[in-house]
Amino acid sequence: MSEMKRKSCVYTIPAGISFVDMLARGILNETGDDPLALARMQILLPTRRGCRSLREAFLRLSEGKPLLLPRMNPIGDVDEEELSLTLAGIEDELDLPPAVTPLRRQFLLMTLIAKQGESRSIEQDIMLAGALGRLMDQIYAEDLDLADLPKAIDKEDFAEHWNISIEFLKILSVFWPMILAENGVIDAADRRNRLLKRLAAHWQANPPAHRIIAAGSTGSIPATAGLLKTIANLPDGCIVLPGLDRMMDDESWKALDDTHPQATLRHLLDVLGERRENVSVWPSCDAPTLRQKKMRAFVSEIMRPADTTQEWQSAGKRLDLKESDLPVERYDCAAPQEEALTIALALRGVLEDAGEPKTAAFVTPDRRLARRVAMACRRWGIEIDDSGGEFLSETRTGIYLRLCIEALCAEMKPVALLDFAKHALCLPSQRESWRGEMRDLDRLALRGPSFQGGMQAHYRRLDSLEEENKKRPSERRVEIKPLKNTLAFIERSFGPLLALSGKQPFSAWCEAHLKVAENFCARDILWSGQDGEAAALLFTQLREEQHLLPPCTARDYFAIIEQAMNSITVRPAFGLHPRLMILGQLEARLVEADVMILGGLNEGTWPPAPVADSWMSRPMRKRFGLPSPERSVGLSAHDFAQALCAKKVILTRSLRVDGSPTVPARWLQRMDTVLQACGLSREIIAQGDCLAQARLLDHTDDYAPVERPRPKPPVHARPRKLSVTQIDTWMKDPYSIYARHILKLAALEPLEQPLDAAMRGTLVHDVLDRFVELYPDDVPDEAKKNFISIARKELDALGLGDDVKVFWEPRLAKIAGWITAQEQKWRQDKKPMAREVRGEISFDTPNGPFVLSARADRIDMTRDGREAAIIDYKSGGQYSASGMISGKFPQLPLEAVIVEEGTVDTLKPLPVSALSYWVVNGGKDGGTIMTMDDPAKITAAKENGKQGIIDLIARFDDADTPYYSIPRPDNAPKYNDYEHLARVREWTALDDNEEAA
Repeated sequence: MSEMKRKSCVYTIPAGISFVDMLARGILNETGDDPLALARMQILLPTRRGCRSLREAFLRLSEGKPLLLPRMNPIGDVDEEELSLTLAGIEDELDLPPAVTPLRRQFLLMTLIAKQGESRSIEQDIMLAGALGRLMDQIYAEDLDLADLPKAIDKEDFAEHWNISIEFLKILSVFWPMILAENGVIDAADRRNRLLKRLAAHWQANPPAHRIIAAGSTGSIPATAGLLKTIANLPDGCIVLPGLDRMMDDESWKALDDTHPQATLRHLLDVLGERRENVSVWPSCDAPTLRQKKMRAFVSEIMRPADTTQEWQSAGKRLDLKESDLPVERYDCAAPQEEALTIALALRGVLEDAGEPKTAAFVTPDRRLARRVAMACRRWGIEIDDSGGEFLSETRTGIYLRLCIEALCAEMKPVALLDFAKHALCLPSQRESWRGEMRDLDRLALRGPSFQGGMQAHYRRLDSLEEENKKRPSERRVEIKPLKNTLAFIERSFGPLLALSGKQPFSAWCEAHLKVAENFCARDILWSGQDGEAAALLFTQLREEQHLLPPCTARDYFAIIEQAMNSITVRPAFGLHPRLMILGQLEARLVEADVMILGGLNEGTWPPAPVADSWMSRPMRKRFGLPSPERSVGLSAHDFAQALCAKKVILTRSLRVDGSPTVPARWLQRMDTVLQACGLSREIIAQGDCLAQARLLDHTDDYAPVERPRPKPPVHARPRKLSVTQIDTWMKDPYSIYARHILKLAALEPLEQPLDAAMRGTLVHDVLDRFVELYPDDVPDEAKKNFISIARKELDALGLGDDVKVFWEPRLAKIAGWITAQEQKWRQDKKPMAREVRGEISFDTPNGPFVLSARADRIDMTRDGREAAIIDYKSGGQYSASGMISGKFPQLPLEAVIVEEGTVDTLKPLPVSALSYWVVNGGKDGGTIMTMDDPAKITAAKENGKQGIIDLIARFDDADTPYYSIPRPDNAPKYNDYEHLARVREWTALDDNEEAA
């Protein structure tokens, strides 16, 4: 037996030094110059990453010298293949059923849940299956028996409703063991426990002749703790604990609760039958420096149990801290984006340090923050090894596969279709100009109101566009055939999925999904890379287990796929930075870096909020034997305390997350309290400049205040033709005319535009136009029914959802009755003459002719045929005769000028005797009509309108007249397509501030 073994069998490596480096150094010191002694050893570590870190530590310490490394096994990932090497010759002891795969377990649980008779969707069932699986893992981790679940409740002690949970949990206590037996498998966690117990039993009966060291484990799982106890009692066994606090006073040690970082280690020592004072420091550890001692004492003081915090009053005398004793920086950032950029700058600073090369590790449980930091580092071409990886559903391949089925579930609506078609992997090999084709389809065919109806709705939209083409000048027509070819290709490629509907076997959905995905992306590209390989493996497993799934709809299939993808983590294997790491809490226990960055230090994140068990209450969990939810806080606290003792530490948090204020982690609050007790200010640890750099990174002093745009293009570039509807815009916002007609910037309609005021106006206009076309003369009483029929057909043509149709039904009834009555009254002395009629008038100016054009919604004629009446349909607003005379509403007076003095398609000039706005809004009465038929007022309105347009033309024919953006903010247009281009919100805010000053 070695000298080390005779002294003690339980050691600790203190916090603040590299666990794996000290462990490797001690082992090398013990083996001396014997090259075979190291190979005869066996080392058990918590995780596979821990094994990799120890292997790298041996290589660092050997300085290139070849070594026969010891056997290194991860306890947390123990499997039969590894134990077979350990238990050679007694394979019968390992005769255990195979472990059920995670995917198969979830599908089997989902099947059991579906048989409960409740009305639930497959999506709900698979989510419940995941929750039950997590509960099972907790039960196995604590070495409990599923059959004892009913004992967790007593009707005399608990409310009756908890009995519902226990009845549901019979799935686990009664039916699940039967399912496992039928399938000849056992749970992976149960199998791990059995293997660990058999290994422990074998070593007890047959103590191995070689050295065994279990290092880095806290023994939080009973089966692991039992194995550690066996190792501690072996003749040549050894336990090395991570960061046992040997400085804590006995009173505090006895007062530990589940939230304390040392609680798990105290429990393990109780299992081992060891006293804390008998645990020695690992022999290879150097004597701590004064600074290390002070830092460990400071951390121990911060973590003092609540029952002994009265000792903080004398903390100043015990710690004797100075500012130089705390190698800590703290940043309270405004938001996660700023926090991520601050951390990224700190990581970059480590690389730019001119001294000896250093390493840095960013530790956080917040996966979103970890991804933000990784993305921020890519700004400088830095790729970081993120041990947490990312879910398959969030990788490039995973997103592509999800978007493919999402497009089907969304009935090929524009947003979902474009999300898929514009994905980086969506590059059909037979379509060389695919990106251009999709841009054209997006810009020309998919914009506008939201609609439903699948691929046929897109074809109908193209047919409508083709009809519009006939009315457009040749230079403004759109090529329809290429768009239809692109749609046809999409329809063919999506054919396998589009051919399925309703409930189909899972295998049918799966095969069709993969065919469609490969139709749009070559196989060698789709299934390449780590994410592609992980996706290929997942679908292989899905095919093996698909017989367990019931027939499902497309949405059910999507839910299953998404849940399966979220259970797989993809981690990068190469191309990463050698000196920077992003670690989870467990991985960080065994890794040391020159700079440790601890991020996301807010309550609810680090430490995590204790999760309420949806299956059992706290007393029920305690009776059954499950740990309290606070134990997770204690484990997080241990990881925080370990990292806080590093050579240099940076602490970060966000003051707000998703717009909500946050609470700093309790450990930060404790730190402030201890500093105050020591007579020090919290500001002494806020000494870095990373946050200031982050705020200045995108800041520039070369900044000119945004001014109201006032472009002055040359006169020859200014428009010489405008429509009457644009005159109002010309007066209220000349900049919009500049952007549209001089810069030639046309606003795109949004995708899946909701039914807003503009669209309601178009809908009302189209329905009234069809109605007048149907009744060119008299309007009978039965026209009301036909109006409703026409309106419904227009709604169907738009492809609007059922919710919009239901909203419009009562309004259509009101409008139908109102419009029928109004038309009957109106046509007593007038009759429709022209609809959608175009006209124009030319004004001679010193800079050449200026053409004013118009398209009147409707022009009626008096029964005697001598005079005309102009009607404009509106879906809202209030109009008045005085507004038409003053120029506030210039449209109809200018149209009257065109009818009387200009040229109008198919009509000869006629005097106008009435100007009428028909406001059809489906309100209380259905609508209102505002008609001006006083000859004097009409004359005044026409003259004012004509003179106003002449003055307006003359003003903008002056090269010194700018195209102001909203000259009068109090008279701004209701809609403005160029508000973002003119940066209206910026300069109006500056104007407001100047006025306030």
